[in-house]
Amino acid sequence: MKKLLILGMILLPVFIRAGDETVSIKHVEDAQVKIAGFTLNSDKTVNIEALGAGGKKEIKRLHTFQQDPFNLFAYAWIIDAHSRKLVWRMTVDNTKDDWWDKWNRVFKGEVSLKKGEYELYYSAVKPAMSSGFLSFERLLDMLFGDEDWWDEQVRKWHVTVRGVDAVLSEDAVLKYQRAYQDKAIVALTEVGNGGYEKRGFSLKKRLKVNIYALGEGWENEMFDYGWIEDMGSRKKIWRMREAKTGHAGGAIKNRSIRDQIMLEPGDYMVYYRSDANHCSDHWNANPPYDPNFWGIMVSAADDDYDPSIISEYTVETLEPVLQLIRMGDDAYKEKGLVVNEDGRFRIFALGEGRGNEMYDYAWITDAKTGRDVWRMKYRDTEPAGGASKNRLFDGVIDLPAGEYIVHYRTDDSHSYEEWNSAPPDNGKMWGITIYPLEKGQKAETADVGRLAPETIIAELTRVRDDEHLRKTFEIKKRTRVRIIALGEGDWDEMYDFGWIVNNETRRKVWRMRYRNTDRAGGASKNRKVDTVITLEPGSYTVHYVTDDSHSYRDWNASPPDNPKMWGITLYKIGD
Repeated sequence: MKKLLILGMILLPVFIRAGDETVSIKHVEDAQVKIAGFTLNSDKTVNIEALGAGGKKEIKRLHTFQQDPFNLFAYAWIIDAHSRKLVWRMTVDNTKDDWWDKWNRVFKGEVSLKKGEYELYYSAVKPAMSSGFLSFERLLDMLFGDEDWWDEQVRKWHVTVRGVDAVLSEDAVLKYQRAYQDKAIVALTEVGNGGYEKRGFSLKKRLKVNIYALGEGWENEMFDYGWIEDMGSRKKIWRMREAKTGHAGGAIKNRSIRDQIMLEPGDYMVYYRSDANHCSDHWNANPPYDPNFWGIMVSAADDDYDPSIISEYTVETLEPVLQLIRMGDDAYKEKGLVVNEDGRFRIFALGEGRGNEMYDYAWITDAKTGRDVWRMKYRDTEPAGGASKNRLFDGVIDLPAGEYIVHYRTDDSHSYEEWNSAPPDNGKMWGITIYPLEKGQKAETADVGRLAPETIIAELTRVRDDEHLRKTFEIKKRTRVRIIALGEGDWDEMYDFGWIVNNETRRKVWRMRYRNTDRAGGASKNRKVDTVITLEPGSYTVHYVTDDSHSYRDWNASPPDNPKMWGITLYKIGD
């Protein structure tokens, strides 16, 4: 009831006159959505006449993920102003060929509608090309010998609805839409190209909310999408996933979702991100049925909720504690991080990945043990704008008090230095940035050398091609020794590897075997072993040998995560 009262107050001044009225949209422009509105004071049947275009077999040859599944590229439709749902549209099935021009489609008929307010739309978007087929312009030229066909026809396309009780101008419709959105807890709509918007709110009491979101997605991946984050836990409690969305009308990549979730008292942030094309300020394919709501809207599920339980929430962006950004091709950087108290930190990392594998990525290791504490994995990333291989990790991790090394590596192409595809939304941040979640968190950067363990027994690293390095060491009492070795191997055989010999018995007490290794990052033949053995008192020699290819600073495939460790290092970890 409240919705109807508000809408009535908005619409009363814009009624042209009551009675048997006609609403029309004419003078359509390319790639622009035109809007009008009308009111029905009772259930009735209206008469619609419309001229559009498309629906030919030749167009089906051009079908891509961008194309309209109904195969019309110029058409009209109507949605309910309250529910935002489609009630009628032109399709291939309900239109006929125009006898004068076989590309055009004509709709003439009656449509029954319920009492209420409606929005009338018209759109004409030239079919996009994203495959190796002939362009639309070239196809028209072949069929008609006239590349100016589009410009001539776009001015003729129109829609007329007769038998309405009141007509609304486009300004009146937009005014109502703004009022509708203002009633929401959060409305991030009409998001443009390369957009990144957020707005927070606080809840004093438990509240059930409705989520209405429109975006762009294809084959289980979203490119324009929204999500909600619990600022207390820093966890994403809701996210727009392509698999859970439905077709939003127009191009098949237009996706929408209507969802309902329960929120506990706390602080929340609503986000929306869009890539560099196809959005409310520029459609590169047929738009969705509700184009001005491109974005995300969160509303109370019950109209009678108490508004006083909701207040605005803002979060202060703190200065980062560490940054490795603007990373170029074939680059590797590392920086030490000392965390003096257990804390939670936000990681913002941009990199390159596809096919479930990362090529430019970050990771964090424990400075004492060398073991991973966090790694940028493809499955944990999301689109970062631009090319689909631009990936973003934006999340929170726990770091206990200790010393860490933050790493970032790139391959030989597509980086801040030189993009070979469309760059991400924020290319300057290519790399990793670590932020504290709260003021006063005690963390600071440090030189990696200062964090290196002081318990190294022997070290043979940065080994080059065709080398056999040795180092002798003494063990004075029974000692547990940690071995970290990086080398080259495949098919159960090692080519660059290390071993340890007891100098008194001349026997090998340990050897790097393929079956005991794991991937070391980069090419699959990069192998790593991280193990602990016990050595009795005595004299020992550690060896490391390489073949004629793929070694430190002369890689013939992607290098490992930490190329400086190519070789073998022994650490004393206790008696």
